[in-house]
Amino acid sequence: MPNPIRVLTVDAAGTLIKPWPSVGAVYAKTARKYGIEINDKQVDERFYEVFGQAQKNKKITLGEEKDFWREVVTLTFKPFAKGQDIDPIFEILWDLFAEGEHWRIAEHAESTLKTLRSRGYRLAVLSNNDSRLRSVLEDHSITPLFEEIFISSELGVEKPDPAIFRAVEDKMKEKPDGFLHLGDSYSRDFMGAQKAGWSALLYGLPIIEKSQITSFSELLDHLP
Repeated sequence: MPNPIRVLTVDAAGTLIKPWPSVGAVYAKTARKYGIEINDKQVDERFYEVFGQAQKNKKITLGEEKDFWREVVTLTFKPFAKGQDIDPIFEILWDLFAEGEHWRIAEHAESTLKTLRSRGYRLAVLSNNDSRLRSVLEDHSITPLFEEIFISSELGVEKPDPAIFRAVEDKMKEKPDGFLHLGDSYSRDFMGAQKAGWSALLYGLPIIEKSQITSFSELLDHLP
């Protein structure tokens, strides 16, 4: 039976790209310049706790993209700042994470995606992210690999809402069974895509699904 998949969509943060050297390292280094004594691990743990809670708050996730991140940064530093104004730190961090310097492309991602394009697959990014993602991908010179870059803050809806998958289908002019989505979030990427009628692969560790890969190069077995 012929493979019906014609389009591969790839999640960004946590899948295609990862913060470098880590969120905690960049946040803590910046905060220390403003006199907040804090170590990288403390910030990293606090950040992911705050970020996870913030993602569930639709009032901020669907608001202005910069306001979402201002809230995350402010709450991340709140236990350590002793009342200090966090806004100058936030503004620096906002700009730092708009640059490719603080992100790394996943190992084998670029070569794998080039091979898939040569095999005739259409490629797109589908990310719960903000518009800074465009400059990050540009800095790493991988934007030309993708036909489209779909960003939740620009579309006004985010994974796992079926509406974001429908928006991608409309733009790409393909039916649900023609899509495969790759992402690191079980609820937003894997289940979101499946509920939209797409094929899905979970990315990363630990292994919790049969349809899961831990390296981009494994995509070549799924998309011959």
